[in-house]
Amino acid sequence: MKIRYQITLLLLLSLTEAFSQSSIKELSTAQMQNDLSILQSAWTNLHPGLFRYNTPEEIQGYFDKLRIKCREPLDEKVFYLLLSQLAQKIKCGHTFLNPLNLDSLTQKRILPSGIIPFFFEIVPDNKIIITHNLSDNKNIDRGDEIVYINNISSRTIIDSLLTVSRSDGNNSTGKKLNNMNESPDEAEGHSLFDIYFPLFFPSGTETYALTIRKIRDQSEKEFIVNAVSPEARINVYEKTFGKIPVAEKTWDYKILDKQTAYMKFGTFAFWNSDFMASKYVDSIFLDLSKRPEIKNLIIDIRGNEGGDNTGDYILSYITKEKIGCDDPDRPCYRYLNIPDSLLPYLDTWDDSFKKPKDPSKFFINELGLYEIKSNGQPCDFIEPKENAFRGSVFLLTNAKNSSAGYEMARNFKTAGLGKIIGETTGGSQQGINGGEFFFLTLPNSKFEIDLPLIFSYHANKQDKGISPDYEVRTTQEDIYKNRDSQLEFVFSFIKQ
Repeated sequence: MKIRYQITLLLLLSLTEAFSQSSIKELSTAQMQNDLSILQSAWTNLHPGLFRYNTPEEIQGYFDKLRIKCREPLDEKVFYLLLSQLAQKIKCGHTFLNPLNLDSLTQKRILPSGIIPFFFEIVPDNKIIITHNLSDNKNIDRGDEIVYINNISSRTIIDSLLTVSRSDGNNSTGKKLNNMNESPDEAEGHSLFDIYFPLFFPSGTETYALTIRKIRDQSEKEFIVNAVSPEARINVYEKTFGKIPVAEKTWDYKILDKQTAYMKFGTFAFWNSDFMASKYVDSIFLDLSKRPEIKNLIIDIRGNEGGDNTGDYILSYITKEKIGCDDPDRPCYRYLNIPDSLLPYLDTWDDSFKKPKDPSKFFINELGLYEIKSNGQPCDFIEPKENAFRGSVFLLTNAKNSSAGYEMARNFKTAGLGKIIGETTGGSQQGINGGEFFFLTLPNSKFEIDLPLIFSYHANKQDKGISPDYEVRTTQEDIYKNRDSQLEFVFSFIKQ
């Protein structure tokens, strides 16, 4: 009979003994208390969204409870997990422990060398559905459901990961679940599941014992598969399915039929890349302008979390009028000067973020934040292009759209540029934190926490993402049949 583990998150310290079996580094009480003091000071002095969804008393309470849990030495993995849960309470999609910014030695200790040999997706009813089987066992099929991993129910796994999954505001469930997906476009790094599953449920083995519910007959079968390295998982995928789409490889443009064109923009993040996004956009709309028979344009930003403002540049090719300033961002900071005591722990790509700000350029708004004076110019309009597309436009969205991806969907809907099909986006209509960042490295644990500096304020808005005009969610059956239900819906809509 299966053992159904019930993990009580308030008793995380009970995991310490299990973690210690493979512990490499232990943090002393003094080290953790010092890190917590630096983190609390940084957030209190610099984070513009700290008190958006929590009172000062609640924030103080979170730190007080965590300090109690850190009164005894802990394995660094326990502390990493506790800090991740603390960061999630801020309800900011850009505030999290960033594994990419750990030093190499800390990465080796925190990040697992072996990960699960699948890609999968969380679908309605919170089922974990396999999209790509990359294990040695070929009896596991696309569309099969993972019911248990190492005798731990998928429900327990999801509930645990929800406590470390980041999102903006209270528009959280869809985005948090999407964060748990194991998807090819993020295969080059460690996913949320890769990192946190072994932190919550350490096993000490290099295998996964699975209970799989088969899509074809709903029977449950037991399998044991070996963990693989991230590199091995990529290699198996590329041998079977082709190159993994990352960065500009997530972009696509094609003519689907005599009247319909399709554009895919899987990311707007091209840091340290030579890819010229605006020139690519120019080229595809130039080609489209030479095809007057194309009456329908599908723009697909599913899976696009964000990056730069390329989304606005794309919108300039489908709008007839200036847009974007009916409800402009109101940039707000929590600080004008950074305490000297924090400067040694802050890194960024632009040192001007650290310099004192000119008080004459700010006023203290109703939130108690330093808001930039507009000087009569509400924002930079999105100007229409000469050869803009003039047919019907359909935007495909999902819950991963949470930063610049969310903002593109927001501007698209606000301007009424077409129909949105898919899922409600992440993000919050009240505004998100981002734009400028500090990378806060805690001196004792060496953990890095991303700290956004600008709150793009929108007054009197709902704490919700952007809802589609027609909600179409991916189902287990869609995955099994390799069917794109959102795209199929658009074609049905066009025919009608």
